[in-house]
Amino acid sequence: MNEDFLVKIRESLISHLDLDENTLSGMNDDTIIFNTGDDRPNLGLDSIDSLELVTMIYEQFGFDVPAEDVKKLYSVNAIAAYLNEHGINE
Repeated sequence: MNEDFLVKIRESLISHLDLDENTLSGMNDDTIIFNTGDDRPNLGLDSIDSLELVTMIYEQFGFDVPAEDVKKLYSVNAIAAYLNEHGINE
């Protein structure tokens, strides 16, 4: 995966979802971003945040994520892979 692309996704998540960089300490690109309701480490984002995520992807990459695909966007690596599958790898 292109590191510059991953950095762009990370930075976009931080700015668009108002994440505190301290929240991200100890997390990696495979960390689940949504609250799973179990003991797995995650960033604790909720359904409102998922709407912000879809908006962020549209604004940053010009791609409109269908509602049925939102569950595929569960980590930075998953977002990057999803966008790559749709021809976006900037």
